[in-house]
Amino acid sequence: MSRTNVFLKVLFLSASIFLFSGRSHAQAGSSVMVHILNNPESLIPFNSTSIEEINIEDQIFETLLRMDPITHEPDMPWLAEALPVESNDHKQYDFTLRKGIKFADGTKLTGADVIFSLKAAKNPFGAGHTTLQSSLDWVQRAELVDGDPYKIRFIVSKPYWQIRQFVFASILTILPKHIFDPKNFTDAYSWDDIDKLQPKNYDELNALKEQMPDSPMVLSAQYFEEISRDPDRILGSGPYQIEEWRINDRVALKKNPNYRNRNNSEFGKAYPDRIIYKQISDPTAAVTALKTKYLDVIGYLQLSLWKNIDTTSFPFLSKTAFPQSSFAYIGWNIERPYFRDQKVRLALAHLIDRKMMIDTILYGQAEQIQSVVPKFRREYNSNIPLIDYNPETARRLLKEAGWEDHDGDGIIDKRIGGKLIPFKFSFICNAGNLVRRNCLLVLAESFRQVGIQADVYAVEWSVLLDNLRNHNFDATYGAWQNDEGETDNYQLYHSSQTKNNGSNFGNWKSKRADSVLEAIRNEMDAGKRQDLEKEFQQIFYEEQPVALLWSPYTAVVWNNRFDNVKWYSLRQGYNPAWWIPRK
Repeated sequence: MSRTNVFLKVLFLSASIFLFSGRSHAQAGSSVMVHILNNPESLIPFNSTSIEEINIEDQIFETLLRMDPITHEPDMPWLAEALPVESNDHKQYDFTLRKGIKFADGTKLTGADVIFSLKAAKNPFGAGHTTLQSSLDWVQRAELVDGDPYKIRFIVSKPYWQIRQFVFASILTILPKHIFDPKNFTDAYSWDDIDKLQPKNYDELNALKEQMPDSPMVLSAQYFEEISRDPDRILGSGPYQIEEWRINDRVALKKNPNYRNRNNSEFGKAYPDRIIYKQISDPTAAVTALKTKYLDVIGYLQLSLWKNIDTTSFPFLSKTAFPQSSFAYIGWNIERPYFRDQKVRLALAHLIDRKMMIDTILYGQAEQIQSVVPKFRREYNSNIPLIDYNPETARRLLKEAGWEDHDGDGIIDKRIGGKLIPFKFSFICNAGNLVRRNCLLVLAESFRQVGIQADVYAVEWSVLLDNLRNHNFDATYGAWQNDEGETDNYQLYHSSQTKNNGSNFGNWKSKRADSVLEAIRNEMDAGKRQDLEKEFQQIFYEEQPVALLWSPYTAVVWNNRFDNVKWYSLRQGYNPAWWIPRK
């Protein structure tokens, strides 16, 4: 993102104050205005990629089970009457759907919608299939039990202890078949047809698409793309439906008149008449909107801005920072010659002054970590030490790995394949995130002191995501939200996830790690899984595929005209549907 002209920025902020003051008191009382930073690209669950898109979709669509925000366990029956009946070999799961559930247009939700949704999610030509594939591959099929439209049986190829969390309480969002498949494309292909098409990479997938353009699977995926921004056809059974979608402006939701709270649960309440997700790409402008009572909540605020909000001067505002189950890291592209040696990666980890950056850039609102598993989880390995800031250790490790200044130009280098390679690379991060940019600038200076040249570039989010998926980068500042329940790091760190736009952006390929990650997925005994997960964390520490930084706190500011405002370590951290506007 290019820097904004100072005059234009002041002009924009001045105009914002005028614009943001235009919300009437009546509208404010019956709605909650939530800040979003980026424009949603899609609001169809199987195609979406950003956390903001997922948060909006959670108000529109539902799943068979639901994660308990308090216990982090997938044990809340939602569209299902009860937890599934599970076979002794853990390969069959039988659900009974609640009767009387309707989509927003009044159509009843039945097993046909569940079967369609699984077929759509498993479609190899779907835009988000790569992300879903690692959790859906072993789910072979879904079928009605004895023809009963409210009884569904799932058959899996092998046991997997995370199926309730990953599939039934997360990935398998139930979509209305009559809306998303009006031409019955999914009826024209079978579960076997899906299994036969397993492209090894993105290029092979595109080749298959060109070879079979009239395939029902291809046509189904294309239809999803066509309606991904059509508010009239994005309907679910959740508490809200889309009222208005202005591209690069807002997504306004209104109550779904056909929504029925499951079991009258406190987690199924929907108090505001409207939830409006307002896009303001400039964080400073978003704070201005909050201070003028246009916005009601900024759920992810840059700490520099959060720290400077004076709630004494603005008594209608409240703010807090709370820990969430996430972690920040510096990711290396291990295919680059500078990062292939794990000794080098360990040296770079010793050049990161985490405590200083937490205290100065993050204003103390983070905790240093040494594991990708949260401390409160049973599978957390507490025996792994923190990596200290130690430039001398870094210099020694770099020298042992053959990186010295051989040509006297001030930059260390190494002869690789007969060519002298200087240790020069670039960091990329998403534009607009000052915390990430400032951290990388500090790192670049730390690296410079040992003879490494690192440049820092900020790019638009979509550009960054494309570069990461295609491994077109040297290094980056990244962050991941931890699993909402027990940890499974397969999607992020198994070598298979380096392919086909997978989530293993850094190309880490470790036979040791792969073996343990596969064993974790196949182990149904919780105690044995915990031991395996601790072993994986030890391997991760030794090989340093990324340099772990910290677990950041989530800084939020909100208008305190609401009751029942609560914060959770579970993803998003809050639900505006549960907020009660004060009269």
